[in-house]
Amino acid sequence: MSIYQEKAKDCKCCGKHVPLPIILKEFNRTTLCPTTYYNVLEYSKLWEKIGHRPPGNLSKHFSEYVQQVVQNSIDNGKSV
Repeated sequence: MSIYQEKAKDCKCCGKHVPLPIILKEFNRTTLCPTTYYNVLEYSKLWEKIGHRPPGNLSKHFSEYVQQVVQNSIDNGKSV
């Protein structure tokens, strides 16, 4: 198994990526692939702008995993 395959295991969504990412990002101590990372940032911006969890018509565009990562950061008292 290559180093990229090993590192990619850190992101929960990487089983779906082909090819696997070679660069990983971090959001509040959660390792993410670049795609998930930027989706987390965008969902966080929406949450911050609205002041609460985005409604279904907006959140449906983000995976449950992205929503969970942002929710966990809020629950842990970290700013989004």
